[in-house]
Amino acid sequence: MKNKRVLFFILLCVGALVQAQETVRPFEEFFVEGMKKIDGVFPVYVADGEVYLEIPSEYIGREMQISAQIDRGFDLLCRPANGLGVVRITSPTEGTVCFQQPFYMERILDTESVYQQAFSLSNVQPEGISYPVVSYSGERGAIIRITEYLLNGDEWFSYQYGFIRSLVPALSEVVRIHPFDEGVSFTVKRYHGVEAERYVYSSSAIMLPDGSMPLEVTCVLRLLPQKKDRIRLADNRIPYRTLHFKDYSQDPYCMVEDSLILRWDLAKPLTFYVDTLFPQEYFKAVKSGVEAWNGAFRKAGLRHPVLQVKYADRRVVSAEQSAFISYDLRMPGVKSSLTHHPRTGEILSCRLNIGHGFMEGLLDNYLLTCGATDSRIRTDRYSKEVAKELLQNEVTKEVGHLLGLSEVRSKAVCNGTLKVGEEDERVIYFGYVPLKGTGNCYDEREKLRRWLGDFHTVERPEDYAVKIVHLQTVLSQLDKIVYKEKAARKSSSLRELYRKAIQLYASYLAGIAENIREGQPAEVQHQAMMNLDKYLFHPTLEMECDYVKANLLENRNDLLYPEVRKLFKRLLQKNYIRCGYPEFFQDLYKGLFNGFNSELTISYAQLDIQLLCLEAWLDVVRGASGEHKYATGCLENELHGLYGKLKELSVTHSQMEVRELYLLFLQRIEQYFRSVS
Repeated sequence: MKNKRVLFFILLCVGALVQAQETVRPFEEFFVEGMKKIDGVFPVYVADGEVYLEIPSEYIGREMQISAQIDRGFDLLCRPANGLGVVRITSPTEGTVCFQQPFYMERILDTESVYQQAFSLSNVQPEGISYPVVSYSGERGAIIRITEYLLNGDEWFSYQYGFIRSLVPALSEVVRIHPFDEGVSFTVKRYHGVEAERYVYSSSAIMLPDGSMPLEVTCVLRLLPQKKDRIRLADNRIPYRTLHFKDYSQDPYCMVEDSLILRWDLAKPLTFYVDTLFPQEYFKAVKSGVEAWNGAFRKAGLRHPVLQVKYADRRVVSAEQSAFISYDLRMPGVKSSLTHHPRTGEILSCRLNIGHGFMEGLLDNYLLTCGATDSRIRTDRYSKEVAKELLQNEVTKEVGHLLGLSEVRSKAVCNGTLKVGEEDERVIYFGYVPLKGTGNCYDEREKLRRWLGDFHTVERPEDYAVKIVHLQTVLSQLDKIVYKEKAARKSSSLRELYRKAIQLYASYLAGIAENIREGQPAEVQHQAMMNLDKYLFHPTLEMECDYVKANLLENRNDLLYPEVRKLFKRLLQKNYIRCGYPEFFQDLYKGLFNGFNSELTISYAQLDIQLLCLEAWLDVVRGASGEHKYATGCLENELHGLYGKLKELSVTHSQMEVRELYLLFLQRIEQYFRSVS
């Protein structure tokens, strides 16, 4: 029975091979009259609406990247699409070409390891997507049919936007085939359904079949160069985007989890092309934002201007460029994306997309954070000078991410543009400094670690107290800034800015509270609690805009109190604070509860904050379970002590309203005690 199964499998394989061979036509039969050949790295043949790709025989075993981009349509310009990525071209059988996507999670990086051969035999990779060969050229290049992958399928590229609906396959067509030095690109015009609500009055939605709209997509096939893999292993102190893998060569007894960083091969300058439709008034800001990193590269030993910026002329096909910057009308904001090689971590391409309408939010934030010290934004909320500086800062941050950094630590300052700081310069050095004669990637990392020494990437605490004072200054005159003329009064604009201001205030308070955490010196934690007392428990100036309050445009407490409750919850969940900061509850009681002094006046706002603290406290102890139950034991003990103090004040406090509210506090605590007894 076993022999029969083996014989059947052999016959099946032979039959498949024979069938594949029978489908391969002689080139004379394939190259029919009227067929057009487009020469290049990958020759292309076109006839009767069919598109064929030739894979020259010398490229079998080479790697190729398949990428894509939305060129235009649906108010999008040069937006990245999801491409198949890096594939290895193989030909496992006569009459078949495969695009293999190897699996790199398990590796032996040491090429001299005694386990290398055994690992390669056991780590067999699947062949990948298979394409039947329709013919062989005179040079024995394998020719495959690719029509459906360009027009209708999503195997090579896809895009996910909620407003782009289903494809209308019958209308798809290839409108351009462009060979270039490294490969070939195909521009395809597709038609998709649209959101009926938005385009109900659009002529395109009425005239085109089924209310569809055109979308141009370019798919790029790029042959990757043959060169020695140059990887750089990561260090968890250095903020880079990384590729994780399991290495079997570092320890003879077990697997080691490791990672390598994503970075560019900067043997030659990297040029960022800017779309010609990008507003010219912002070009200088974009150029300066990109080139701000050149100083860091010079310090890393790369002398030539590594990053360059040019306007793309008509000859430049945007989808074929390694780095491209565009401006469209669909999605506001500054967004970046990149593609990389899954084995080496080399960044292969990137896109920086700037959506129209991004500036208003940036200007609002700048007004609230820097308006107290920058008269330009107080005078003109839409200052062009400030807008260009903010755009330059955003571009600098995003380009840092496109260089592989997972976090850009340089901070922009008021009244100026973002300068790449020392920490980010050291990160660039770690990733890009040329190292010669160091041996292998492990030796390189050890050399860089010795250079780093005791380098720490822990961010220094910012002075949130100063930020709160500046925000108070702006908020107190917010109506005067927004309403320069009485005729221009629109409460919606002021209301939105007011909401942002209160949210910013809440974030500053949370930033102060984050300093009360493990690892911080006790004096830093004590100072943080004093700042909470000064700017939340007993503020000298209320964080308020009198105009908004008088005209009931917005309720500050509705916006602020949910965030304050979250602040207390996070604070009380960090039970380790009593180890490094034993005076935590003493300072909390002294500030929030006036040290339980019955003679000191308590405002209604302070009573509200006390109630929020108590509610957060009860949330924490109620929600504790399992391993967290023990950790909250001291919170329950403190709650008993707080209950006793409040019970005493409910009788002795000089303010009747305080005595009445403390009775309510006691009822809340008693309900909890009854539920756990």
